[in-house]
Amino acid sequence: MMSLHKERKQKGAFLVLFAVLLPVFLLLVALVSEIGRIWAYHTKLQNAADAAALAGAANFVNGDTIDAHPNADTFAARYVAANLGHNLTSSPNLQQFEAETKAASGSEGEKAYYRVHLEEEIPLIQATAAWLHRPTFLVKATAVALIGKEGTSGGGDGKKLGKMISIGLEFAGSVNEANNAAIYGSVFDGDVAIWNRQTYERMMQTEKDSKYFMKEAKDRYLTREQAIAAGLYKEPLWAGNEYPGLDTQALMNQRNAIIAEDAESVKKIFDNANNVVVKNDRQTYNLPQDTGSDSRYYKLTSSDSNNFTINLYNFGGNQDEPVYIYIPNDYPSIEIQLQEDIVRPIIFCYFGKYPNNPWYMPSDTRTTIRFVGNYHSFRGSIYTPTAKIEPFNYEYGNFTGSLYADKIQFNSNHANFKFEEFSLPGGSGGSGSPAVKPRLVDNSLW
Repeated sequence: MMSLHKERKQKGAFLVLFAVLLPVFLLLVALVSEIGRIWAYHTKLQNAADAAALAGAANFVNGDTIDAHPNADTFAARYVAANLGHNLTSSPNLQQFEAETKAASGSEGEKAYYRVHLEEEIPLIQATAAWLHRPTFLVKATAVALIGKEGTSGGGDGKKLGKMISIGLEFAGSVNEANNAAIYGSVFDGDVAIWNRQTYERMMQTEKDSKYFMKEAKDRYLTREQAIAAGLYKEPLWAGNEYPGLDTQALMNQRNAIIAEDAESVKKIFDNANNVVVKNDRQTYNLPQDTGSDSRYYKLTSSDSNNFTINLYNFGGNQDEPVYIYIPNDYPSIEIQLQEDIVRPIIFCYFGKYPNNPWYMPSDTRTTIRFVGNYHSFRGSIYTPTAKIEPFNYEYGNFTGSLYADKIQFNSNHANFKFEEFSLPGGSGGSGSPAVKPRLVDNSLW
């Protein structure tokens, strides 16, 4: 039988061993917990890098090159901040955006890639920090994405028009904004972007201009207050939010550069495509009747240097395949009249004096476009970023697509506006090359 004295000695030895091993055990638990926390944050950082790389690759436009890509970097930084809640611009943290071309396999030539590398120091818990003799741990993540490009096969699409309404300088007119009892005026399901900061700030300070309502609010006969409470409204967007750090003039220069690039791109398509119908024998066109063609591309000039009228009828053929109408010259005024519902999308492109003149033009030199809806519906895009549309006479009807102008004077008190994404013309009607969508690739390709 074990003596009481010996039993006490064994218990004492166990307590000593337990006291010695307890700190080691706690450190191991802390280390395992810390490794899990580091791995979880690495996953979060990797997700941010993936999203930023895809965003940069998808927005590698507007003059971005392999050596300088500010537009892509802006979108990438925005996605880093959106995923992490902050940017990594202060040392020792790092966010690095790069672009590079690499040889592709077979006959594909070179492909362009966009790379995002992120580093962030995160604090360690006290026990682990003491054991490793460092208070922080550097977490790294890298993602590489293939830069997308638009295809050129069969006259494929060009740059996408991503806003329902984009206004350069001035907003005016009436869309029955008061809606004092129930919402019965024009409604807008899409984004309205304003480039001029003074115009944007004035709109945001005016009750009737600072909020516009969605069609559901009108369909439900809601009051203004009820629609706001239900979230069935939007506010104008200032374009400067997409280009942080640019002052007012730099922002206008950015817009000018975008328009100049678009003007050159559209001109090149219509100069080189082999299926463009060119008409220059009259000052009033009834489309498509006066073309005698089922082409998708129409290049029109007027026989009168001062007057130009286009009467639009619905085009036959595939009702989801856009028709492109391009007016290459500069005119004091252009009138567009809808003569029936336009179901097949029409993309109307006019640049006037661009890209030769600076961004700001006095109002008496900009082309005046008169748009007359005649109670008909329209589907497509009116892309006239240098012109003033006054009036945009669309009292009733459904406008589906997008509207770009330097100034818009609405006379549209009961219309329904809904965004649908269309594109400027792209490709040349030949075999061309397929579109390439941005996608993540193996980092080893870098």
